[in-house]
Amino acid sequence: MDKFNGKTKFFLWQKRVKALLAKERMLTVLHNKESKPHDMTDADWKDMDVKATSIIKICLADEVMYNVMDETLAVGLWLKLGLYMMNSDKLYLKKRLYSLRMKEGAFILEHMNIFYKIVSDLLYLEV
Repeated sequence: MDKFNGKTKFFLWQKRVKALLAKERMLTVLHNKESKPHDMTDADWKDMDVKATSIIKICLADEVMYNVMDETLAVGLWLKLGLYMMNSDKLYLKKRLYSLRMKEGAFILEHMNIFYKIVSDLLYLEV
């Protein structure tokens, strides 16, 4: 998996990291700020959070890591990284939408598929 460098599509990187955390059964730490599952000890919860934080940080390029290296909780790190989504992906998608032109000789269906993909990606960012 490519490391997130702040210039690539954040939401695709985010999906991959969530899949990795889900595979390792650590996705819970991103959804529960301070409330651990009832069947888990405090030590196990802290251990899971440390591991999830490490996985996320390993998936970051140096230029992004400098901005978040002081975060010690996975949920705090995840929220801080969310700023990249607002800044990069939204602007990129809007530019793509505004400059979208149908190429001469292209099929209308291909053009509409590109249009709908951009619009759906923008709607995903709004959620």
